[in-house]
Amino acid sequence: MKESKKCRCVSNLAWYVGPLIILVFGSSVYGQTNLAPGTWRYHLSYNLILNLAISEENIFAANESGVLVFNRKEKNITTFNKLNGLSNSGITNLKYDAANAQLLVAYEDGGLDFIRENTITNFSRLKDAGVTGPKKVNHISVKGNLAFFSTNYGVVVFDLLLHEIKETWRDLGVSGQILPVLQSAFLNDSIFIATAKGVMAGDLNDNLLDYRNWKRYTTGNFSGIVSSLTLFNNQIYATGPTGVYAYQNGVWSLQNFLQNEVIVSLTSSAENLLMIQDSTLWAVNAAGGLVQMADDLITSPAIALQDDQGIFWVGDRKSGLVSSMGGTFTSYLPNGPSISQAFRMVYENGKLFTIGGGYNSSGKGLKIPGEVNVFEDGMWTHYQEAFPDVTDIAFSDGNSYVSTFGSGIAVRDQLGNKTMFDESNSPLKNSGPDNANIPALEISTDGLWVLNYGSDQSLHLFKGDQTWESFYSNFPNTQNPVDLSLDQEGAVWIALNPLTGGGLLTFQKEKNLMLYKTNAAGSGGLPDKYVNAIASDLNGNTWVGTNGGVAYFFSPGQDAIIPIFENRFLLRDEKITAIDVDGGNRKWIGTQKGVWLFNPVGESLIHNFTAENSALLSNGIIDIEINDDTGEVFFATEQGIVSYQSDANTGGSEFKNVKIFPNPVMAGFQGLVGISGLANNALIKITDISGKLVWQSQANGGMAHWNVKDYNGRRLTTGIYLIFAASNDGAESMVGKIAIIE
Repeated sequence: MKESKKCRCVSNLAWYVGPLIILVFGSSVYGQTNLAPGTWRYHLSYNLILNLAISEENIFAANESGVLVFNRKEKNITTFNKLNGLSNSGITNLKYDAANAQLLVAYEDGGLDFIRENTITNFSRLKDAGVTGPKKVNHISVKGNLAFFSTNYGVVVFDLLLHEIKETWRDLGVSGQILPVLQSAFLNDSIFIATAKGVMAGDLNDNLLDYRNWKRYTTGNFSGIVSSLTLFNNQIYATGPTGVYAYQNGVWSLQNFLQNEVIVSLTSSAENLLMIQDSTLWAVNAAGGLVQMADDLITSPAIALQDDQGIFWVGDRKSGLVSSMGGTFTSYLPNGPSISQAFRMVYENGKLFTIGGGYNSSGKGLKIPGEVNVFEDGMWTHYQEAFPDVTDIAFSDGNSYVSTFGSGIAVRDQLGNKTMFDESNSPLKNSGPDNANIPALEISTDGLWVLNYGSDQSLHLFKGDQTWESFYSNFPNTQNPVDLSLDQEGAVWIALNPLTGGGLLTFQKEKNLMLYKTNAAGSGGLPDKYVNAIASDLNGNTWVGTNGGVAYFFSPGQDAIIPIFENRFLLRDEKITAIDVDGGNRKWIGTQKGVWLFNPVGESLIHNFTAENSALLSNGIIDIEINDDTGEVFFATEQGIVSYQSDANTGGSEFKNVKIFPNPVMAGFQGLVGISGLANNALIKITDISGKLVWQSQANGGMAHWNVKDYNGRRLTTGIYLIFAASNDGAESMVGKIAIIE
């Protein structure tokens, strides 16, 4: 949910810099600071790695959203994602096909990509197959020139030379019903598969299209889900309910290591069987010797492989790609945030802060480490607070304020001295087993506004003289606030937990007046009483996103106004998850079905971005935050952070640091030219060198964009063109030049 940014003030942010214990290799696209309008970029974390594959030259490591390629000779990193060639996000498995020198990438929706010599080919027939239910590819095995895709409906046999499906073994259940297959491995001419109902085996020379030709090990040791199996030392090893079992000469036997432990992953090399048990990585050699692969960087392993040189490669959920290549374990990471998802984003003074943890809808802390990531000048850094479940961050007069769900509020001064406020030294109250639960903060001229979850005094003000003032709500079921915003008049707008009644509180301090708003006419008139997002716009109106659409208020004392779009209430059937306002006073609205951009009054659609028609990683939007200076819009999605360079930023009364980019415009450029640093809503005219007008428009806030065409839609020819801009009152103006080379 969103707080108003107009009331925040910053004087010093230097305190946040902390140690960054990662290795960074290769050049970074993050260094780009002037992005052309319409440009997307990803801000992916590779600290979480779920899949690995190995070639002679490269190590491939993937999370849900991208593939990291580490060249072991050059020790540099490149990445592939949806923005630079992959067909999708939602990666589920990787496999390197050495015979054909290609990497296979599988997806949640059944899609496949083949990467060979930096060329990416998509195969969609699995995705488009007429299969009822999920089409997820869980695992890929390769034998000769055939790939075997373990899917939620069976096994797909794929010809790697012809790039076509050879056959599909589906409906493998004991009575021919659909049976999810999780993994496969080979022993001589037999294929073994791990399924949701145990282990099955089939002779590759038989007709495996017939479910009756499979041998089933689905009772006793394998009566439930078998998560993993692999070939090691000429035996098939599989996970079972009481440990690891080996198959030899037709018999499964429980191994004498890690008995009664839950093993979630098995992989193998010529030397070792590698096993992951909870957060521990184990290796067993051919003689049965068990060794724990322990290191500070192996904190939460998801997968491990060992290459032909005996080097271990670990995909860790926190340390990323970890390797023993240098003799000791080292983490290899490109620049990016340390976590994939953001609970909340806050933009302050040229810095974007993303916060990783918070609480659930039942008002319980999640015990997520207090990761705070900072994006500035195209680069990410991060630090970790000493307490979990960080919910918000604010700055004022050199002080920083960090709220948590269970530890109160941490206040740091300009020297870095920290004070913790909780129920022991403030009016904040404890509503659970931990300390005070604080879901959100907001700075105003009066001081720091603080929400206190689970308290009859749910709103507090920490003033500049270091004293507190607390405010009661006389309305029932209003003790669980989850977000707040301030309008231009200083009124506080508070969203309440939908599970405990929902609705919206407003508080006007100068009147000591608190109002409770619901979806009832005369008592708020909200589209829905479940409020998820609040934002104040440039005209002083407060916009509210609910489970049933969007509305806005002129003032706390009035009912909501619901905009009309396409002859119906704005986004009436959508659950609104985030709202932010750009420099053109336009409304960016996040939903569970993508992002919408509307004009200032919400009645005209400018953009609708989805994962299907744009570079969005996911349609599930968690938060939206805008860099007011550049107009770059950041979207926190369920699969990571992505940003879009919009054509609007916050302008002032004067022209300041005007930039025209790209300049010159080279042949083949098909994007938009951006003009930033303009006076607010300035008039822009572009002429050729003789003074003939070729294009005219008005800025969105302090920014304008141009498609390098004239009024008739014709691409301009090579030459120098003049850009004239003037403020609305004519008091400010500027002249610039742009070169076009065709």
